[in-house]
Amino acid sequence: MMVNGSNTELVSIAMCTYNGGKYLAEQLNSLLNQTYYHTEIVIVDDASTDSTINILHEYAGLHKNIKVFENKKNIGYNKNFEKAIALCNGELIAISDQDDIWETNKIELMMKQWPKDSSFVYSLSGNFTNDNFEAKTAAPKIVYTPVDDMHKLVFNSPVHGHACMFKKEFVKKCIPFPKDIFYDWWMSMFAAATGTIGCIPQTLTWHRVHENNSSRNIVSIKDKESRNQQLRQQCVYFIETFCSKNSFKPQQNKSLFEYAAILKKMDGKNFSAAMFAYVIKNRKLIFHYKKPKPFIFASHLKHAFKMAYKGLL
Repeated sequence: MMVNGSNTELVSIAMCTYNGGKYLAEQLNSLLNQTYYHTEIVIVDDASTDSTINILHEYAGLHKNIKVFENKKNIGYNKNFEKAIALCNGELIAISDQDDIWETNKIELMMKQWPKDSSFVYSLSGNFTNDNFEAKTAAPKIVYTPVDDMHKLVFNSPVHGHACMFKKEFVKKCIPFPKDIFYDWWMSMFAAATGTIGCIPQTLTWHRVHENNSSRNIVSIKDKESRNQQLRQQCVYFIETFCSKNSFKPQQNKSLFEYAAILKKMDGKNFSAAMFAYVIKNRKLIFHYKKPKPFIFASHLKHAFKMAYKGLL
């Protein structure tokens, strides 16, 4: 199906837009400047009310590989990405946010380094704030590996939708997307539950952090206790929703249900012996991102103690 390094395979780039006019042109330029040239850019706008539509049609008029679709009413970014992916013609699909900036060789490198037998692949993403691209920071210096265990995605996922590519045939396994669970978490859980998520450990996407990021609703809550409580509740809901509908790896499901049950009982103030024991038992999966070093168990103990109060990393 795919020849590494060849420009013959059509790659679809699925982008969803919603009131993103402020930063949209920069991202479109980075997609159009890809060194892998056989691409189509499929954009679905979710009923924007700013300049987004005008910008999209201006670019589509100049570039034949840009295809613009408009929703008559707002359906939310999860369902919008589901729609955008369904409209893609390529056998390989890359996800794009409306406000990031890609390295110009992102698609080319991911195609060349695509791990054998993986249907879902992630690269790394760095961050920058607002317009301050010169002060960008690369992905954290931790251990990045292929992912074949769902624990790694629940506790410290290295997988972000805007840095992923996948085979179109994989999509059949994980649609429809729930409206209230991050589509990239949902897809990556399916990928880990049914195979192995391939890893390309290079920073190829620069994620723009600003006040309107759609994924920052909970993490932007200033009150720490309230934020952590909501994060615990969200984690329980995500785990129970996914694991109750899918039983590809029963032992992993059972373990994650156990974690969710412990989380439900935590208030963020009192020490949970059950959580401490769970973390120590599963420490190699929970702390999969840590580099091997002397006295690593002491580091695991320290983090397990913190998680016995917070429940989360």
